[in-house]
Amino acid sequence: MSSKKSIPPESIIRDIKRKTRRKFTSEEKIRIVLEGLRGEESIADLCRREGIHTTMYYKWSKAFLEAGKRQLTGDTIREAGSEEVKELRSENEELKQVVAELLLDIRVLKKNLAGFGIRINRYMKYSQSEKMEIIRMVEESNLSVKKTLEEMDVPCSSFYSWYRRYLESGYEGLASRHKRRRQFWNAIPEWEKERAVEVARQYPEKSCREIAWHITDKMGYFISESSVYRILKARDLVTSPAYTVISAADKFENPTTRINELWQTDFTYMKVVHWGWYYLSTVLDDYSRYIIAWRLCQTMTAGDVKQTLDIAIAKTGIKHVHVLQKPRLLSDNGSAFIASELKKYLDEQKMRHIRSKTYHPMTQGKIERYFRSMKNLILLDIYYSPEELRSRICEWVDYYNNHRYHEAIDNVTPSDKYFSRDREILEQRKKIKAETMKRRRKWNQKMALIEGIN
Repeated sequence: MSSKKSIPPESIIRDIKRKTRRKFTSEEKIRIVLEGLRGEESIADLCRREGIHTTMYYKWSKAFLEAGKRQLTGDTIREAGSEEVKELRSENEELKQVVAELLLDIRVLKKNLAGFGIRINRYMKYSQSEKMEIIRMVEESNLSVKKTLEEMDVPCSSFYSWYRRYLESGYEGLASRHKRRRQFWNAIPEWEKERAVEVARQYPEKSCREIAWHITDKMGYFISESSVYRILKARDLVTSPAYTVISAADKFENPTTRINELWQTDFTYMKVVHWGWYYLSTVLDDYSRYIIAWRLCQTMTAGDVKQTLDIAIAKTGIKHVHVLQKPRLLSDNGSAFIASELKKYLDEQKMRHIRSKTYHPMTQGKIERYFRSMKNLILLDIYYSPEELRSRICEWVDYYNNHRYHEAIDNVTPSDKYFSRDREILEQRKKIKAETMKRRRKWNQKMALIEGIN
């Protein structure tokens, strides 16, 4: 008898994903496309909310617009000889004109909100990349050149001057021709700017702040966050954030002063396809933002909280050494945290329990902010087994604890803060900055001397 050929596990998983893939009706596709055209939220946020890839959205949008175009073309051909079609043609042209003006207004408004040009007295000064963007907008606009420039409040003479230089010399021809001031003693060399660009392309997920401290810590050369931003902005490598920044207080009224003084704990939920909801229990050290322990649970009970705390206690070793004060536990008023079972457990561990004020989530702002940062990345994927989700969370916790620079703790990682390596790192950064400024001064003085000789 011939034995059955074994099917690889990868093929089985692919078949499961293919069969369980979400199907969208035509009405749902139209609704999603129309929401994207309204521009009330970014395409990335819309796709993340609907659980689709941006490529799929643009495919639907293109099909939607082409279907409308075919319908209009078909009506015109079918009724080519009627007076009604002539009127419809005229109305259609007017509507196209209005839509083009609205689209142009939206693009101009977005650029203005992102900082389009700099006003100097009664003149506007545009950067090289902004001039290129204006040329692209004029070329892609359905309106005339004059009408498009009026909407953007750009003089025609300035545009044609840019366009002529662009045709002659390309993108480099759009650079400002005004005589620049003399070189500053701390001007950043071109090779250092290129290094910042290389690091930004190598780590696209890092912000300008993280790139600056990565260069300082890993390459031994200081560069400020604002300098990195200006370098990347000049090369169109910085985009506006796709979320709303919410202001908050600079610090808590009674901040912690040492590790293991206060632990924050909470649950958040994530869905696994065909498995249902799973709940992530986490314990975070308030002082260092270090994730001490976490568990992926099927329920949200006091027993789950106890098991997560057991991991945290075993990891920190506070049960086997003499400490003057055990960590306090901060939580919300969920059913798992107000249970008598948890109260009895904390009494045995000699840990004080603090619960936040009702309807006041800011008390646990640190762990809530951690959950938001985690979900912004983890929920971009769809998970088909709890192990797949657990593995992804493990990768994220390792990245967060050991590799992600945290702005609230002097741009060191939570593990550096928790294990008291932060002071040494900050002192080393001061030395690197002083040495960098010294070398940069010498380099600029040398370049100024060479320019003077020439």
